[in-house]
Amino acid sequence: MAEAADEAGVSPLPREQTIEWFRDAKFGMFIHWGVYALLGKGEWIRTVGEIPRSEYAKLQRRFNPTKFDPDAWADFAENAGMKYMVFTTKHLDGFCMFDANNTDWKVTNAPYGRDVLAETTQAFEARGIRVGFYYCVWDCHHDDYLPQLDWEETDRPDERRDLRKYVDYMRDHTKQLLTDYRPAPFVMWWDAGWHNKPETVDAAGTNAMVRRLKPDILINDRQFTEEDLVTPEQRIPPTGLLDEHGNPVLWEACITMTSHWWGYDKHETVYKTSEFLIRMLVDIVSKGGNLLLNVGPKPDGTIQKEFRDRLAAIGKWMDKYSTAIHGTSASPFNLLPFYGRVTTKGDRLYVHVFEWPGDLVARLPNLQNQIVSACLLVPPGKRHHPLGFARNGSDWVITLPERAPDKAASVLVVELDGPPRVDPFVIRPNTKGVIRLPALYGALDGPHGQRIRYESCDGLIHAGNWIRPGDGIEWHFETNQAGLYRVKLEHVVESGQ
Repeated sequence: MAEAADEAGVSPLPREQTIEWFRDAKFGMFIHWGVYALLGKGEWIRTVGEIPRSEYAKLQRRFNPTKFDPDAWADFAENAGMKYMVFTTKHLDGFCMFDANNTDWKVTNAPYGRDVLAETTQAFEARGIRVGFYYCVWDCHHDDYLPQLDWEETDRPDERRDLRKYVDYMRDHTKQLLTDYRPAPFVMWWDAGWHNKPETVDAAGTNAMVRRLKPDILINDRQFTEEDLVTPEQRIPPTGLLDEHGNPVLWEACITMTSHWWGYDKHETVYKTSEFLIRMLVDIVSKGGNLLLNVGPKPDGTIQKEFRDRLAAIGKWMDKYSTAIHGTSASPFNLLPFYGRVTTKGDRLYVHVFEWPGDLVARLPNLQNQIVSACLLVPPGKRHHPLGFARNGSDWVITLPERAPDKAASVLVVELDGPPRVDPFVIRPNTKGVIRLPALYGALDGPHGQRIRYESCDGLIHAGNWIRPGDGIEWHFETNQAGLYRVKLEHVVESGQ
């Protein structure tokens, strides 16, 4: 593959250009696939199930995904509007989904016998979809990996291990991944670096080697060194992410369509709806981030219907509205009085309306610019329908049609007289001294596995699905009068809960 790339005249981009491309790409596919799919209980089953190494090793002899069609996978991603893909080259079970030079514990020694990574990379790159490589630092198969889990004592006795040998083994993999599959990868997506301190495994040295081999590459944060990409997992930050100096960082939320596992789970019954996934994409992009949306292929190499259907629904929406996602920047508004989000591109606002307001107006608070025009975003070639707009105090108010064009998210295009200039919206007491804190003005947050989200009931937006103690909502407001305040909470609990 490296030779083919050279013959085609592909030259590496400087890292700054890769960063700019990634900021514009916005949407990618995560693929978790390995021999664990045969058990259908997720990618952690080796450790969760405490399966002895000798027993787990038998899976290699069974792995023969005869229906594996990487072109079909790439089509699903392309049709969904995804611009990149990240593939699991090795997960915590240590099984290599590529033709690794230094181990027999790999896919090319399974009955299937082919380099899955090479075939997948070629299929995606043929469609202009750039490819990144996931690599799990934790390896519960290798003799020298440390630390040992309590249940592994018989399989991998502690006294015979040398972690330095494992680091060399991992670096050999890394060198091969960075040279044999070019122009991939655009990102080195480490995972599970939390077992050891970065200095114990010389993570900085490994990443320096990565940059020498491929200067245009991005590196994520999961070896706990300061690199390019911050990767919150199974949660959406309440706002964009900033560094210690207050500057926006490059970030990407990785999230499943399922309720839990990343790898194939034959017992899964709870899937995020297409509507929720579309709104989640818009929400993340409006905060300056990217979404890496996961699929876990089945052991036969197919992608299950639940994933295909949701990717198709996202693609149908993106066919109409992708210009409001790709190449956009974060919202200039800190708060909006309607359920929706804003993305920007130059002098243009894309106003994504999730729940059609009952008063048929979209209010843009504290927008200093003059509005030049406003209309509904329609596919290329379709006639634009202008919308009325008027100044109302410090706000602009846009008049909406009676019905929403799209159930998940309708998009308005608002042309301004220059780059958007917006004063922050501040919650303050009304004339009676009452501070109202609607859910829409609150920041929803939670740890890994966040469940809390905005929901609608009879047109009222509230913080719903609040089923985990770690989740919460937070408001910021100002008051010029210190004292004791009585707090009144309006809440509803469904019958039976």
